[in-house]
Amino acid sequence: MASMNTKVCIVGAGVAGLKTAHTLLNDPKSKFKAEDVLILEAQDRIGGRVLTDKTSSKLGYSYDIGGAWFHDCLSNTVLQESIDSGLFVVQKDGYFDDKDITVYDKDFNNQPVPVTDLKLNRVKEELEKFIEVYYHEDLSRKDMSLLEITDVYIKRYGDRLTSEQKKYLKKMIRYFELWDGFSADKISARYSLNDHEGRNLYNLKGYSFLLDELLRKIPASQIRTNTKVNTIVRNNKHNETKLRVETDKGIVYCDYLVVTVPLSILKLPSSHPYGISWEPSLPASITEALDATCFAALGKVIFEFNDVWWDKDVEQILHLPEETGSVELSAVLNQPPQKLIYPYLLVNYEALHKKDNKKTAQGGSFVLLTQAPLTQYLEENPDKAWDYFKASFKSFVQPGRTISEPINVITTKWTTNPYIRGSYSGVEVNGSYEDMVAQLSGEIEGLGLGYSTVRFAGEHATAVGSGCIHGAYTSGEREAAWILNHYNSLKWTL
Repeated sequence: MASMNTKVCIVGAGVAGLKTAHTLLNDPKSKFKAEDVLILEAQDRIGGRVLTDKTSSKLGYSYDIGGAWFHDCLSNTVLQESIDSGLFVVQKDGYFDDKDITVYDKDFNNQPVPVTDLKLNRVKEELEKFIEVYYHEDLSRKDMSLLEITDVYIKRYGDRLTSEQKKYLKKMIRYFELWDGFSADKISARYSLNDHEGRNLYNLKGYSFLLDELLRKIPASQIRTNTKVNTIVRNNKHNETKLRVETDKGIVYCDYLVVTVPLSILKLPSSHPYGISWEPSLPASITEALDATCFAALGKVIFEFNDVWWDKDVEQILHLPEETGSVELSAVLNQPPQKLIYPYLLVNYEALHKKDNKKTAQGGSFVLLTQAPLTQYLEENPDKAWDYFKASFKSFVQPGRTISEPINVITTKWTTNPYIRGSYSGVEVNGSYEDMVAQLSGEIEGLGLGYSTVRFAGEHATAVGSGCIHGAYTSGEREAAWILNHYNSLKWTL
């Protein structure tokens, strides 16, 4: 590809990019032909942060290494469209793994934490309501970390709490680390609460079905993998097209450009080997909004065993951390911590797949969700994962059973992938999410690049479903709709 012209160029072949192309090529109002839409993907595979691994398991399972749930089931467009089209049957292809989470802690000698008896969930719910009210009643209040505002709550209402509630609340609130993807000393209290629109449905089928459906109506010839974008020129003067995209394989001239690269890539300086140079530079309003966000690192470690030595019916286990003292939780790890200072969430595949007959061997598996900085360490040192976690498994080994060595360990590699560099967007203390969405979504007049044919899509460019697959999907649909309306209005004028 020395140089070529196209009407629409899409940077990134993840869900947002694929949905943009799919809509442009298949919407009944579209005048675009296959050759009018080109997707550029830096990696050697399609799908971005959606990856269903069907080959690594020794038990016959497939694992979604990226997103694995349908979140916000009341408003999840991907779920509803998949059900309506017959591609996804909830009773066969999904599982609501939302029983109350079983909680373990080293203090309780192989017994679950008596969460109900200690009324810990009620206290945790009150803390969450306190956080909401604290910032709602005075919008000017200074942001602080999730750990700090927990201390504020305990100081203010400690006379109403038992000593056990105080102790374990500070541990249980760190469950948010397994949503946000980084440690609680960095999580913004102001943005810590997740306002979910419905239940969370585990996708037993694997998200590869969504990629397959989108790709079915996008010609393979219009997706160029192993093509890294280096520079985006917004005022091209080399020919009559508005935009010039310079890649390591050549130049693409286009009228419309949709940038769907991860937030982590947008945040890189143009001088970085994996960054994108903009000519002219992006306005300060956009770069400052990007700087106010972070890119999280939610990771997964999957252990497979020849036998099932844990409760096969428990759906999820939250293992609480040990006392951390003065340890800086967010500090970069050069070796595994000496004790379990990061909580983890265990998702039990044996419970999820009880009705699934896809396994080809005996045995069982579970996945642990991890957060930064532990994720980075384990993804760089996957051979250390078992030694780090195995002592904590004594908390929930079943009576009369023995913890066996794993026959297989699979870890995510998102933080070591230079084109991904983590999991999804987040907000640290004193950060902001609304500004970024306002600048990138193109939905507010006068913000971002204004009435520009350069558009942005992805889980970071939407307020609905942010951080989720359905958010990326709907943002791609949104940008395709904008282009169709703009293009059709120009054609009508002509």
